[in-house]
Amino acid sequence: MPVTNIPASSVVLHKQTLCRGCRICELVCSATHDGACSTQLSRIHIAADDFAFAFPAVICRQCKTAECHAACPYPGRALCIDPDTGARYIDERECDGCGACADACPLRRTPIWEKTGSDPRVYIKCDLCRGIDGGPQCVLMCPWDALTYKQKRGP
Repeated sequence: MPVTNIPASSVVLHKQTLCRGCRICELVCSATHDGACSTQLSRIHIAADDFAFAFPAVICRQCKTAECHAACPYPGRALCIDPDTGARYIDERECDGCGACADACPLRRTPIWEKTGSDPRVYIKCDLCRGIDGGPQCVLMCPWDALTYKQKRGP
């Protein structure tokens, strides 16, 4: 069931026509969050089709309805909402890996929801680089300007 009165969220947007599939976004994401350059640890994924020269990104949309938050058995503890950005994020110390959030996601267990973080029982997802100066590092480091950061409006 969708949560009502959920705060708006900022979001990372991907413009596929500008993306060249370099995957720097994936590497900077994993380095920022986990201290290692690994596409498996990244919270953004480029689903490359090299033959078609198409590089769509798979990243959390920070949905308005926040169905992941509503499905979490520990909302506000394991799956939280950042008061500044509105990002729906996982507190990895509180997550027990039940998967209710991933099951509720409209994108259904895509690489947005991974169990490959520092604790493989826990899910990871984009948190808009919560608490990191400059905001989403993938946006800052994209050499093609294929990623943009759209900040929420209002409270």
